[in-house]
Order: sequence, then structure tokens, then C-alpha cells
Amino acid sequence: MHDYIKERTLKIGEYIVETRNTVRTIAREFGVSKSTVHKDLTERLPEINPDLANRVKEILEYHKSIRHLRGGEATKLKYNKEGVDPEADRNSSKNFETRKGVSSSL
Repeated sequence: MHDYIKERTLKIGEYIVETRNTVRTIAREFGVSKSTVHKDLTERLPEINPDLANRVKEILEYHKSIRHLRGGEATKLKYNKEGVDPEADRNSSKNFETRKGVSSSL
């Protein structure tokens, strides 16, 4: 493994322990993909620093346990931001006109 990868992995590991940020946020801040951050934290970090890897693993497990809540909150914020009522939007698809054409007499 290259030295720059080891350094990045350790920095990301220490950063997540300090801030408890999500993988997505960390990826943005470090300028790498979510996949890279995840691989660094779950595969590379245990080889480099097992103690730090255990602390990171607890944080990742916590994030995984609440992700359904974060997703629901994000959807709620999205609809509130746009000023759209999700219930009205869902019901509007049911209000369609029936056209009479050639196949309607069958």
C-alpha cells in the first residue's frame, strides 16, 4: 500500500472519530468518493491501526442504525423546501382523464 493511502486512511479515521460525520460528508471534505472513504475505513484501517478501526467501526454502525431516520428527515426537508405537499403530489396522479378512443369501446 502506498504511503499517501496510509496517511489518508489515518487522517480520515481520526477525523471521523473527532467529528462523527457521515461517510458522505467526509468524502466531500477530503475530495474522494464515498467508496474510497468506506474502503479506507473498513478494509485498510484495520491493517494499519486496529484500535482506531474499532472506534471507527462503532461510529459507522451507529450511522447505519439511524440511516432510515436521516433519509426520512431529508425527504421531509426536501418537500418543505420546495413548498410541495407530498400527499397532494401523490394523489394528483390518480386524477387523470379517461379518453375515449378506438380501444375504449372494447
